[in-house]
Amino acid sequence: MSKVLLRVAQIVGVLVLAGIAVSVVVGLLQWVIGLAVIVAIPVGGYWIYKQVSGKKQAPPVVAAPQAKALTKGAGDRRSELESRAVMDASGRCGWCGQAELHKDEYGFPTTPLRYHRAEIDAML
Repeated sequence: MSKVLLRVAQIVGVLVLAGIAVSVVVGLLQWVIGLAVIVAIPVGGYWIYKQVSGKKQAPPVVAAPQAKALTKGAGDRRSELESRAVMDASGRCGWCGQAELHKDEYGFPTTPLRYHRAEIDAML
């Protein structure tokens, strides 16, 4: 056989082996990505379910504040009650004293004012 023919056969053999190696690597990568997607879908669904259907806690019972003098207007009373529904310097709710963030009905964090809105309106 001639040297040229052997050299061509050697180059073809190397290219075939490189193609097989690349195919194996790409196949393994596709398998790993497919497995990650298969695992991520139920785990993600469970995580979303836990976030949305978290503990449905009833708003805490708060004692009614002392009545102010009748000289103040309704707007003053509302602003005074709403000023209590804020986070204080220690990270607690000024209305109920809870240290954790308040969550709405879907489990997402909300402001103390929005969380205690029904209680504030009931006191007016």
